[in-house]
Amino acid sequence: MNITMTPDTIEQAFVSSQRTLPSAPFPRKYIHCVFDNPQDALKAYPRLLAAGYSSKDINILARRDYVEAVERGQTLLGSLISSNLDEYMSESRQGSRILVVRISRHEQMEQVRGLLAPHHAHLMKYVDTWTTTELIP
Repeated sequence: MNITMTPDTIEQAFVSSQRTLPSAPFPRKYIHCVFDNPQDALKAYPRLLAAGYSSKDINILARRDYVEAVERGQTLLGSLISSNLDEYMSESRQGSRILVVRISRHEQMEQVRGLLAPHHAHLMKYVDTWTTTELIP
């Protein structure tokens, strides 16, 4: 059976009675980016899937979910990385969606940037263990 993924079916896939937050080592080893329009984030999701990223490594987070996920991982972060996440926390509190993608190789940064930029992603950064890398679209 072939199912066409539309923004509506993708959004339904995200809606469940159980919230799903990114898995450890979040927020490290993830690319973080902001979408002002939730529909843009939903349109980017199938592009990541088609490129081979697992649905378990992609999260679209709104307000309290992003803040909670970051706060849950705070004990693992240095103050440098923590301060770099403040802008994402601020954006999520203002209603933007934060899309995060876990990558396993540094070479994937350019690929993900290329997949997300056409969908109006901004403030795109890769958060590593002790550093962050800006991925300017």
